[in-house]
Amino acid sequence: MKTNKVFKNILSLLTLGLVVFSCNKPGEGSKTEEEAIKNTIANIKRIVFTKAKNSTPATNPNTATPAYAALFVKKTPAVTYADLDTEFPAVIQGDTVIKVTVPFDKTLNISTAATLTATITLNEKPGENVYLGETKLTDSTVPFDYEISTQLVHAELKKTAGVSQILEIKRKDKDGNVLIKKSFKVVFIHNIPSNLCTITKFALKKPTSGTTTPTGNAKIKDGATGLANGILVLTPKESTGNGNANSTPIEYEFKKDDHTENSGLAANDILKVDGMVLPNGATISTDGAVTSSDTAKNPIEEGITIPSTVADTSIFFKIVAQDGITEKFYKFTYKHT
Repeated sequence: MKTNKVFKNILSLLTLGLVVFSCNKPGEGSKTEEEAIKNTIANIKRIVFTKAKNSTPATNPNTATPAYAALFVKKTPAVTYADLDTEFPAVIQGDTVIKVTVPFDKTLNISTAATLTATITLNEKPGENVYLGETKLTDSTVPFDYEISTQLVHAELKKTAGVSQILEIKRKDKDGNVLIKKSFKVVFIHNIPSNLCTITKFALKKPTSGTTTPTGNAKIKDGATGLANGILVLTPKESTGNGNANSTPIEYEFKKDDHTENSGLAANDILKVDGMVLPNGATISTDGAVTSSDTAKNPIEEGITIPSTVADTSIFFKIVAQDGITEKFYKFTYKHT
């Protein structure tokens, strides 16, 4: 009887062991082991593109590379190199996706692979014989530079998948064989564009003392209504159009009697709206901005040329939102009397 009882206990233990063993799915043990090994590789903690590392020339840089400039939304007035942000951080999503959001820009067409120098920080020391791509890493958490080459083309960036590439951190043996590796997907992709196209500020700059360009702006009188700190801000004319079509533009007026010195403006003087402020990403266009008999001009770059005759004169243009679709039509008029 005692022998039978011992035999039954042994049989029960064997059965329990069989049940426990059967709970592990085929390959699950090896998969867990592989993940554990990968977790021994350092993760990317931060990746940032800096102006200092993405500018030319190398000595006393004064110009951002086209690829670095493309990371920032276009603005009017244009941002100077000195005022351009000093860094652009990528967003790390989860453990293995690095997202770089490129502002929506229908004109962006860097079709030849451009180099962006990234400054990367790891979350821990990587250890010995660890490589990012073919670059051997030092066993340190000190940030290091790594060059990423990519195309930045609007047609690809607007797609759901964007433009992507894989970065691999690998540990090798003494013979150069890869023991383990971890992959990171770097995705360059457009953001959702703005549809704002209403002029934020319609303004002309009065040149500082000693300068006369633009010639018309130099004759803005000190007491002009709307002038403050050298900037003359105009408001839309009353009973103006709604701007929905080139036949109903929103109109701004510069009046000779109200805005200039007693000597007034002379023929061929030029008035430029060089203090204009637009919504981020919005641009000026003269395409289809006028009816057949009107004059389309860029108010910032060309402006109004004062005619030799005693007459009013106008130029027409439109503001196109960042989305490249939404638009609003405008008219800038010089009133002689």
